[in-house]
Amino acid sequence: MALYEHVILVRQDVTAQQVEAINEQYKGVIEANGGKVTKTEYWGVKTLAFRIKK
Repeated sequence: MALYEHVILVRQDVTAQQVEAINEQYKGVIEANGGKVTKTEYWGVKTLAFRIKK
């Protein structure tokens, strides 16, 4: 089975509970499409080198 790595960026003003809910949402999408999440890591709040344009 091929292994893939994903990084999810969210706004800095979201709470820890919201981050967990987003993780569960993406995990559900992956598993619904036949994938398997083997490991998750919380990297905390980081400052990006530049602002992302919307």
